[in-house]
Amino acid sequence: MPRHPETVVTPNTLLTEARCQRNSPLRAGQSMSRAELADAVNVALHQLYPRRDLTAHYVDHRWVGKLERGEHRWPSRERRVALRHVLGAGTDADLGLYSPRRTDGRSTSDRRQVTAAWFGKLPSDLVQLPGPWTSGSGLHTPTRIEWPHVKALQRSIALFEEWDHQHGGGLARAAMAGQLEWACRVARQASATGTVHRAWLSTAARLADLAGWACFDSGDEPRITQRYLVMAIQLAGEADDVQQRAHTATTLARHLTYLGQVPDALDVIGLVHADWREIPPLGRTAVRIVEARAYAKGHDGPSCIRAVGLCDDEFSAGGGAEAEDPVWGYYADEGQILGDAGHALFDIAMTSDAREQVDATINRLQSAYSCHPLEAARSRALTMIRIACLQVRGGDLASGLNSIQAGLADARGVHSNRLRDDLRVLDSILASTDPEPGGAGELAAARATVAETARSQV
Repeated sequence: MPRHPETVVTPNTLLTEARCQRNSPLRAGQSMSRAELADAVNVALHQLYPRRDLTAHYVDHRWVGKLERGEHRWPSRERRVALRHVLGAGTDADLGLYSPRRTDGRSTSDRRQVTAAWFGKLPSDLVQLPGPWTSGSGLHTPTRIEWPHVKALQRSIALFEEWDHQHGGGLARAAMAGQLEWACRVARQASATGTVHRAWLSTAARLADLAGWACFDSGDEPRITQRYLVMAIQLAGEADDVQQRAHTATTLARHLTYLGQVPDALDVIGLVHADWREIPPLGRTAVRIVEARAYAKGHDGPSCIRAVGLCDDEFSAGGGAEAEDPVWGYYADEGQILGDAGHALFDIAMTSDAREQVDATINRLQSAYSCHPLEAARSRALTMIRIACLQVRGGDLASGLNSIQAGLADARGVHSNRLRDDLRVLDSILASTDPEPGGAGELAAARATVAETARSQV
């Protein structure tokens, strides 16, 4: 019998590379050995926890070998802290460490499905479309697919992406679901060369990723969103498409972060780090953004700021040369990077009294807004509404009201549950704001317009 995908062992190349980048303390010009790393971890345990007896946590070269071979991915918290200390890593994910199984009983099933899909090994009863827009009836499909079929499906996806950017996911997700149902039936029933079949699977994975994103943006039930995204990971796994698989992982991690499931989001990103060397700088930029958002949601300000810095470094390393990348090209836009990372910093700034941090976040979001094209209406609206939140919360009501007008103008024609949630946050801030002399009417009018726009997002 084939092994369960969750038991598939993959080498932890990130940890091995981190060790090899360290110099041996005993052998000049050579890399740190496994035994030397184990000794350093033991010393670090003693230094980091001076008042505790951690003898039971001491390790040896065999333990390091198990980690590097991928036989063990989640040591005790104390050992992980010591490893990060010795190897100069900021996060567990930087060392390829993640929890293969949840222990709180809440997400074990979902985690198992994601891991199985990662290797294209979902059980057959789960390789089904989630609905509710799928027909369940027979669809006419070609008996054989060629490159023109792949190109036609790619053009459909480009149109769906354009609709999503302009109007949000609410108006297009049913059409995406229908197209995806057809694409999946073709993948299972039509013949093709190996190369064409893999290209079709990758393209279908991109469509499933987009459908999941549209459901997320529309506020659909989390189980529906996640089923689409797991389906996308499954299709990409079957196609052995590392890039699309990683991209969908960032979408899923965003959704989990939005739901407050930060450990689960970081677990998913941990899977991506196993393929780190194969992901281009733009892809790494996107991953760092998602990490930053997760840390911000978890109220870990230092880790969020560090991840944003790494995001900027990765983007600079790419130099925009990957703008035509079919998977990651969307992130070649400087405005998208400024905005996405700025949205991560927004969660930190909203709970901070540090004026410098708040101003830096506002400036970053304003720079992003100036870069967003007019057709990216949802991004413009989300960015400007968050600027308004920070301005009003910081006492600059006049600037905040101007930002509200601009954001609401961009929001016309957009249908996004995420935007609705931000508008509700803005309304609560306005409700607790004292109007300036003679400005009560203007404040009340702004609140009424914000509330009306929020209702229109449904």
